[in-house]
Amino acid sequence: MLTKFTVQDPLEREQLGEVELTDPAAVQGIVDAARAAQGAWARTPLAERADRLEAAADALRPEIETLGELLSRESGKPLAQAQFEVRVTVALLADNARVGRRWEGRVLPTEGLGGTARDLAFTRREPLGVVGAILPFNFPVELFVEKAAAALVGGNAVISKAPIEAPLVVSRFHRALVEAGIPAAVTPLLHGDRDVGIALANARGVDAISLTGSTAAGIAVAQAGAPTLRHLHLELGGNNAALVLKDADLDLVTEELAYGRLLMNGQACSASKRVLVHPDLHDELADRLAAVVDRQVVGPSVDPATTVGPLIHAAAAQRVTEQVERAVAQGARRVRGGDVSRDGALLPPSLLADVPVAAAVATDDEIFGPVFVLIKACDEREAVALANASSFGLMSSVFSRDVQLALAVAERLEAGGVVINGTDNYRPPIIPFGGVKLSGSGREGLGYTIDELTREKTIVLRRFRRDLPGEEGASA
Repeated sequence: MLTKFTVQDPLEREQLGEVELTDPAAVQGIVDAARAAQGAWARTPLAERADRLEAAADALRPEIETLGELLSRESGKPLAQAQFEVRVTVALLADNARVGRRWEGRVLPTEGLGGTARDLAFTRREPLGVVGAILPFNFPVELFVEKAAAALVGGNAVISKAPIEAPLVVSRFHRALVEAGIPAAVTPLLHGDRDVGIALANARGVDAISLTGSTAAGIAVAQAGAPTLRHLHLELGGNNAALVLKDADLDLVTEELAYGRLLMNGQACSASKRVLVHPDLHDELADRLAAVVDRQVVGPSVDPATTVGPLIHAAAAQRVTEQVERAVAQGARRVRGGDVSRDGALLPPSLLADVPVAAAVATDDEIFGPVFVLIKACDEREAVALANASSFGLMSSVFSRDVQLALAVAERLEAGGVVINGTDNYRPPIIPFGGVKLSGSGREGLGYTIDELTREKTIVLRRFRRDLPGEEGASA
């Protein structure tokens, strides 16, 4: 059995480093050790737990540019996007410490009932125990910190599985946590393919799984956790719909769709994967997006001129090509792209127009790559119906000059969030991010993830309140 894995760039031109592979058979022992260490970590004062997160962030700040370049090389993410991810992730690490310090319980209104007026009831947040965090390749370091920092400041042990395609920058962030004083047994990092993730999902003693990945992976994790009703925190696939109403500003629509669809080379769960556009605007929008496609520079991720880098590997590019071909066979009109990938993982963007509502891509065939899909929707009701016809419901967007109309549409969309007059590929850390239906359960974000990975306990002191000497209080 291989004990080391050599990490290459998606174009397989450069060896970037090695990671020690985790034996799936060893995962149960790692979980057992984390359970044994978690109690002492939970008893560590909250201020100290937060201090250690902040110390890790301080250690990583001088390395932002270097780590950004490494993330670009291992994931294929264009350089500027990779450096942005590393920069905001260092800030997110420190922000989780800050939010953790301000954890608040609640004092409950027992005084409002006659039988409990003398009682004092309050709540506090407590850790779940051992959290398994399974990470994707597209935003690996941001989601490592999103999950692990929240779990750790909350007093949990967290066992993270890095994406095998892009583990190196995650490994550096993990090492910074350990060097800052977080016990290694409390925050192990696993390396491997699906078999390691399956072993973690099936291990005894894991109290929660936080997964960002495919819907198929989410279903497998849910099935594994069903016997114990383990807490699940799932951010899964999405076939997001952008609704372009008849009065939309096409300059704005074009700009926002270009950004939202091509971010991370189209490999984002929350990308604008379906554009439901009024027939009067369809052809002009197709022309505008064709010009967007023509402007893209497809090439190595670290080239400053590159706007669309390689997909994560050649097989991913081939899969996208096959999905485009299937859509064309089902009646879509190919306006741009769709060629078989050149140079392995490099894939020029595609534009499909006049996509029939019966085509698979119009509902549940999620294309994880740089492909624009235009579907005609005659009015707001039809657009909402088409958007909601998907089994997914991560994010959506609505474009209209009539904000009241856009709000009415937003309220009828089955999605975890809706952006009006902007891309649905929208995830600042201050919002609760997550989906409905097959797009997952739970919410991520600064403070929201901490809430997901802790639980609220109620503590009651019966007949605790008393009168001052000489006072007569109400009966309790």
